[in-house]
Amino acid sequence: ASGFRVDVREDDATYHLEAELPGVPKDKLNVTVDDGTLTISADLNEAKKEENGSYLYSERRSGHVERSFNLEGIDAEHISADYANGVLKLTLPKEQPAPKKEAKKIEITGAENA
Repeated sequence: ASGFRVDVREDDATYHLEAELPGVPKDKLNVTVDDGTLTISADLNEAKKEENGSYLYSERRSGHVERSFNLEGIDAEHISADYANGVLKLTLPKEQPAPKKEAKKIEITGAENA
């Protein structure tokens, strides 16, 4: 397995990222943010056996998959993740431009007629 399917949707304030990781237990999933890069990785280790009459089918899937995404313009402090039914959903809020500070008038104190 080389990777997994990811969909990214965007609205005004947020990116919504969905990664399809069927059959991966939550404790085998990692989501990390490092130096402007978001990485989703999973360790796969599953065996599937199916018996059909006298025919036995066995499949093993193991290994490590990961994908990375550039977080430019993302508020990394407020990323949230939710995992259910094999789909990892990440909410990536966009960085809001810092509000422009108004000029501040400094009050001058002291004797009137120096």
